[in-house]
Amino acid sequence: MKLKHIYFALESDDFIDRKIVADFNFQTDYLTHFVEKRLIIEKFETINFQILMIRGRKKPSKELVFKEHLKALEIEIPFDENKYKELYPFVNEYPLNSLLKPVLKEGEFNNFLFEMIMEAVIKAKKLNAPIPYDFLINTILDFKSNEFKNEWLYKSKIFKEFSIKTSLFCKLTCNYFSLELIIEKGKKEIFRKEILKTLPSTIMYKGEFKEILIENGLLKVTRDDYEKSILYELPLSKVIS
Repeated sequence: MKLKHIYFALESDDFIDRKIVADFNFQTDYLTHFVEKRLIIEKFETINFQILMIRGRKKPSKELVFKEHLKALEIEIPFDENKYKELYPFVNEYPLNSLLKPVLKEGEFNNFLFEMIMEAVIKAKKLNAPIPYDFLINTILDFKSNEFKNEWLYKSKIFKEFSIKTSLFCKLTCNYFSLELIIEKGKKEIFRKEILKTLPSTIMYKGEFKEILIENGLLKVTRDDYEKSILYELPLSKVIS
């Protein structure tokens, strides 16, 4: 069995107001997604779990928690609710109709999460948890040294007949996920536009984009669905002569 996922969430049973749980769980995805991208490449073997769960709790267990039905190993750590509310003093109404109210002190918020996840890994090591400590610590430190940026090139495609290069560029933060379409001609950027913005969770943008096509003078970005529906389209005449 391979370790495939890492989640960082609050225990909903600890909170009367479940909104704080939903907000926090959205706001941590940019960090765990960064770790998961490297985790998948490394293919770490485990005995009986595929998920590493870091769980913020009011009264965390001193021991490791194994959840067989989830195939998950859970590490519980203290959650400083007062500090969280100091960094994020907003209330979001559910069900959400748009993005979360943004974290304004992103630098401090990033460090708040960084300290929590590092505490979890250190605790796991003390408890001899069968997880790749050095990999996790080095990856989290790399994330911090890169100013907590989770950005990646999803796809590039060259259309020789039009002498252009097109790219889909992704950005995931504690506030949102963003997808940009970039067009270059002769190594010069001639077009850049955000074509998708969602809540900061892989669940929210999964399947929303896949291919870049040109048909009948239209540049199209398709979704990853059966109909290959169109996320965005642009007349080429608007960007190239």
